[in-house]
Amino acid sequence: MRQLLKHREAVTVLGVVLLVAVVAIVHPSFVTGGNPARIANSAVILALLAAGSAIVIMTRNIDVSVGSTLALSGIVGALMLRDGVPIPLAVLTVLVLGAVLGAVNGLGVTYGHVPSIVMTLGTLAAYRGISFLITGGYSVENIPSAYRGIGTLELLGLPVLVWGALLVLVAVAVLMSRTRVGRHVYAVGDNLGGAHLIGVRTNAVVIFAFAASGLLAAAAALVFLAQIGSISNQAGQGIEMRAIAAAVIGGVALTGGVGTIAGAVVGAVFITTATSSLSFLGIPGFWADTVIGAILLVALFADARVRAALDRRRLVDRYRARHTAPAPSLESEVR
Repeated sequence: MRQLLKHREAVTVLGVVLLVAVVAIVHPSFVTGGNPARIANSAVILALLAAGSAIVIMTRNIDVSVGSTLALSGIVGALMLRDGVPIPLAVLTVLVLGAVLGAVNGLGVTYGHVPSIVMTLGTLAAYRGISFLITGGYSVENIPSAYRGIGTLELLGLPVLVWGALLVLVAVAVLMSRTRVGRHVYAVGDNLGGAHLIGVRTNAVVIFAFAASGLLAAAAALVFLAQIGSISNQAGQGIEMRAIAAAVIGGVALTGGVGTIAGAVVGAVFITTATSSLSFLGIPGFWADTVIGAILLVALFADARVRAALDRRRLVDRYRARHTAPAPSLESEVR
């Protein structure tokens, strides 16, 4: 069970493989032609959002504003591109804006002492409202073809956007697993007070986590613009719940301090594959949220059972160690 808890993303990978195998048996076209590439292309946005959500959850917080961050940063980027701003400058502006929007959440949670769910619910509504004010309720269209063309490029049979997102996610995974910043994120989520006592700047770590979530949401907005070619203030509505579900299904514990970026990405692939398989199985699309909710509940229940079993095992081991230790000799007692 300890190995299962350490490598829970492997269970999700196995789930993806089994799901694909079952659907492929019923409909072989699910794994032929360009469908796998389409699934990968569809999973990009959710994978980026899930990675950002995972970093926040690792600090024992939660971010439900990533959908609104995607919409607001994407709208700003679309307006800049439409008005002729050079693509590199527009991309950089969008990424910085996303990080700033995320950092606002972090500042509210740390220095404002607002619970993360309350803070991000507030910014979810605020960022969505600002998006509406900017657009007046209309979609931003006429994105230059030079930018929209990125969404149609392919390399080795996969969209270039998939490769680009994969590089970003690998960089984030290395940051979280191989650097001091990543170790501090895990430490804060595992024991906030203990991390503070050993010198970790806990407030800065939490702000970093929210800023990273906003940055990755902005990256998802850039992918959205390239894929769709337009954006409205309704973009990304409701996707924050899927991002959190993907992270949890991929092994990121809501109690903080546990999980990997790879697991969150695999969780996003699992959800995308599951929703894509519905049409092949003849199940109406409106069942997607129900299916995802059921999968999430199963994942949470299984996680709780594994953790409870490990806690019981630790108690038994302590009891046995205490009662099987050799009794002190008379000579040592006299000394």
